[in-house]
Amino acid sequence: MKLKSTLALAGVTLVCATTMAWAAKPALTGQQKKEMAAKVKENHKKALPQPRTMADANSMRLKSTTGAEGVRVATELWPTLYVQTDANGNKRIVDGEGDSVPAATTEGLPNE
Repeated sequence: MKLKSTLALAGVTLVCATTMAWAAKPALTGQQKKEMAAKVKENHKKALPQPRTMADANSMRLKSTTGAEGVRVATELWPTLYVQTDANGNKRIVDGEGDSVPAATTEGLPNE
C-alpha cells in the first residue's frame, strides 16, 4: 500500500513539474516588444477603413474562403452613452447612436 501511494505522489509531482515547465515563458525583451508593436502598427495600416454609413458598409462586404460573408458596422450605428443631469442633480445614463447627442430634457421640480 505504501508503494502505491509513493508512486501516485511521484506521478502527480512529475505531472505538476512538467506542466509548470511548459507554461513558463521567458520575459520579453525590449527589442521583442518593439518588434511586436511594429507588427501591430503595420497590420493596422493594412486594415480596411471603418465605414461611416450603412451604404458604405454594404459596398464593403467581407468574404472569406469558407463562403461566409460579413459587414463592418457603420460608425453611425455605434451606440454611445452620455451622462445627463436632471433638475434634481441626479445623473442618468442616456443611450445615443453615432455622433448625435440626445437632446437634454429639462425637467422642472413639480409645483406644489
